[in-house]
Amino acid sequence: MRLNVACISLAECLILLAVSSTPLLHAALRPSFNVDGCSWNATHIVLVQTTASEGVVSVVESWKGDLKPGDSIEVPELKPNQNAVAISSYPKPAGFDLQDKSGISEQIPRQPIGSRMVLFLKKQDGSGTATPVKWGPASAGGMKVSVLWIDGGKAFCFQQRGPMTVGPTALSLCMRWPVRSSDVAVFTVRIQEVLQAQGNLAETLALKNVDMRAERLGSIALSDVYQAQREALDALGKAGTVALPAILQVMDKPPIPEDEAALMRVFVEAAGKDSGRQLHARLQQDVIYWKTIGPTLTPDWLDQLIVVGSPLEVKFQETSLLIRELDQEQYAPAAQTVAELHDFWVSQPQLYDPKWGNKQGEVRTSVSGLDLVHSYALGLAEQCDAFVKKVGRTN
Repeated sequence: MRLNVACISLAECLILLAVSSTPLLHAALRPSFNVDGCSWNATHIVLVQTTASEGVVSVVESWKGDLKPGDSIEVPELKPNQNAVAISSYPKPAGFDLQDKSGISEQIPRQPIGSRMVLFLKKQDGSGTATPVKWGPASAGGMKVSVLWIDGGKAFCFQQRGPMTVGPTALSLCMRWPVRSSDVAVFTVRIQEVLQAQGNLAETLALKNVDMRAERLGSIALSDVYQAQREALDALGKAGTVALPAILQVMDKPPIPEDEAALMRVFVEAAGKDSGRQLHARLQQDVIYWKTIGPTLTPDWLDQLIVVGSPLEVKFQETSLLIRELDQEQYAPAAQTVAELHDFWVSQPQLYDPKWGNKQGEVRTSVSGLDLVHSYALGLAEQCDAFVKKVGRTN
C-alpha cells in the first residue's frame, strides 16, 4: 500500500503503522465510560443512592432532567449478580488490572445500602404516567458504561482494561484527564462544564442575529467539549460565508488537531460557490508561512510532524488539505501559488531531500515513523506538482 497524502492524514498513517505490526488489530474495542459523551447524550443525570431493593435507587440530586430528590428509579441492568461484592471487597491489586482472573471486576458491584452513584440516563420513548417509566443508558455501550460508582470519595467506572484493544470492560478507578484525578469532585465539575456548554450551544443556535450567532459558534467551537465543538462546527458550515471569519479563527488553533479534514470540509461548505477563491487565499497565507519559517527549520523539524497538534503538524496538514480541495475543484487560478510552493519546498534541503525517496514503497511493519514522515515531506511536493500539471501553470 503506497502512502497517499490526499487520502489519509499523517497522524492516521502513524497510528495505522503502530497497530498493523501487532495482533492487537484482531481484538475488539470494548465499551468504556466517557463522562463528556454521557453528560451530553443523557436526558437525565442524577446523583442517587442504593436502597434495600436491588436495582432500585433513590434520587439525591438532579443535575439534568425533571427528576426530583426522593424519586425512585428502577434500573434492572444495575441489579448485581448473586456472587457480586462491594467495590471495597474487590481483589487488590488484581481486581483492577489484567491479573483479575476471577472476573469479579467485570460484574456490577453490590454496594452497601446508601452508597452513591451518578446515573446518566435516557428516558425511553413511550414512557408516561400510565405505565412505569423505563430508563435506558446515555451511552451506546450500555448501562454499565453510563454510571459512575462512588466509593471512598473516588469515582469508579467500567472501562476497557489493558493496552489498545486488549482486555475486558472492568470496573476500576476512573481517571479524569488531564488533571489525572479520580476524585468525585473533579468529575462533578466536568459534568457541569459539559452541561453549560450544551446550554450555551442551544442558546446560540436560537439567536436570530446571524453575525452574533456565527461569532458565538466560533467561540464554542474552540471549547474543550468535543460534542460542543462538533455541533458548533456543523452549524458554522451551514451558516454560509458569514461564518468564514469564525471558521478561520478555529483553523488557526484547531481544538481537535487530528480532525483537520473535517474542519476543512466545514470551511468549504461555508464558502459555498466561493470555495475555490477562499481556499486559494488561505493557501497563499500558508505559502507565506512556509517561506518565513522554512529557512529557520533545523533538520530535526520532522520530529514535530509526528506530534499531533504541534504548530508544524497542524500547518502541514492544512497545506496538504488545501491543495487537495483545490485539486478536486480544479481551481486553475491557484496553479501559480501551488507552483511557487513546490519550487520553494524542493529548494530547501531540510524540507525536501530526493534521497528520502529511496525509502518509499510498500508500507511494511519494518518501516519507521521517520520513513513515513520523509514520505509525507516528499509527498507534499509531489502533490503540488500533480496539481500544476493537471490545471496548467498560469503566468
